Amino acid sequence: MRITEKTPAEEIYKKAYHLYQFRILTILFLIPLYVLTCKWGNFTIENLWSLYGVIAVELFVNRPYKVFFRDSRSGTQALIGSVGIDFLAETAALHLLGNVDLFIFTSCFFISIVYCALNLPTILTLQMATLASALYAGLIVLGRFHIIPNTVSLGPDLNQVQETAIIFRHIAFFYLIAIFISFLSSALMKKDERLEELLRELRRTSDKVKYAYHIQTDYFARMSHEIRAPLNSILGFSQLLLENPTEPLTEKQKDFLSRVERSAKHLRELINDVLDLSKIESKKASLELHEIELVKIIHTAIEVFNEEALTKRLLLGFTKKPLNLRIMADELKIRQVLYNLISNSIKFTHQGFVSIALEKETDGGARIMVEDSGPGIASQDQAAIFQPYEVTGRTIDKGGGKGTGLGLAISKKLVEMHGGKIWVESEPGRGARFIVTLPPVPPTPKPEGNALPADPAATD
Repeated sequence: MRITEKTPAEEIYKKAYHLYQFRILTILFLIPLYVLTCKWGNFTIENLWSLYGVIAVELFVNRPYKVFFRDSRSGTQALIGSVGIDFLAETAALHLLGNVDLFIFTSCFFISIVYCALNLPTILTLQMATLASALYAGLIVLGRFHIIPNTVSLGPDLNQVQETAIIFRHIAFFYLIAIFISFLSSALMKKDERLEELLRELRRTSDKVKYAYHIQTDYFARMSHEIRAPLNSILGFSQLLLENPTEPLTEKQKDFLSRVERSAKHLRELINDVLDLSKIESKKASLELHEIELVKIIHTAIEVFNEEALTKRLLLGFTKKPLNLRIMADELKIRQVLYNLISNSIKFTHQGFVSIALEKETDGGARIMVEDSGPGIASQDQAAIFQPYEVTGRTIDKGGGKGTGLGLAISKKLVEMHGGKIWVESEPGRGARFIVTLPPVPPTPKPEGNALPADPAATD
């Protein structure tokens, strides 16, 4: 990301420090490489102390210090100065080695120019090319007049015109590199800017979706409360009519009222599920923790569904259990998870069994497994069944009605509130095994507000 006036000073300091680290790697690699390849067997130590001085400037003087990065303006100037000092120091080091070829000099220039093109304003790329050209031409001229030792090697047996042509060609090469890198970095920056714009748009869309989802959940919760009052009246009067001994009903009337009662109960279950889900989604649900005995709770859950299992001629049992297993949890919510899993297995199992197993984890937590001999769940549907209002994955009897699609979603959220996990292992035609893991003690919940998120349209 290119540095601008809005870039925080801390971010500029991080970029300067990354450049400093890269600079050290360059010193450790480029100079020894040149010594080994060009000076092998002919290297003298007369210029080593001067070379050590240049390296010391790079490592200690040109190191980014926090005092120079107080704000964005001073931080940008410090970074630009660091790049310039870096190039001058590397050029000085190469000069002290002597008789440097164009490849080594261009490598030094190329590293600095790429960094400028990717991080600093575009004009600095051309300024760096100008600096490199001036240093290159100046070193050659000073070497030819014997003011300093020859630094850049142009080749043997060249006349003045040929050397001048080579110098101009090399300078043109520096500018060509600068223009090419600037063009390439501009293209990369435009793509980065476009990507950032798309990410911002994605965040805005995500905020709008979250807001709409919370509005929908809140609306469902309010409407569910309004619907539940007349629904309870329907259930109550239906039961009174069915149980009235003084005015017996005909069989047809009983059948109609029984259908009304069953439909009302089904609608009440749906409303209760919607209310539970809305409380969890709006962060209004909390855990009331105390030590619970899981073996006892599972036995109680099995007793609730014994009659339904007998009606469908299913074997329902607690097949594997420790002597006792106690954890810290919300008993009502763990009981609700068990009810949902056992009810779900009985609903989708036509013959065979539904079994519950309990194991103690190595960390003191618990693993609960609810297994059935039902039709199984395809792998592509195993994640979807834990989503709200999702009823794909399994089929049930014609007379069994349809599920609300909320039981497993609520169970997943309740288990996650406890810091546990829930998943299913299944293959089509081989039944399904739902596995719940619970820690010995739930993690401390993070404080979150209960209010709906702000309307993103208000900030657009």
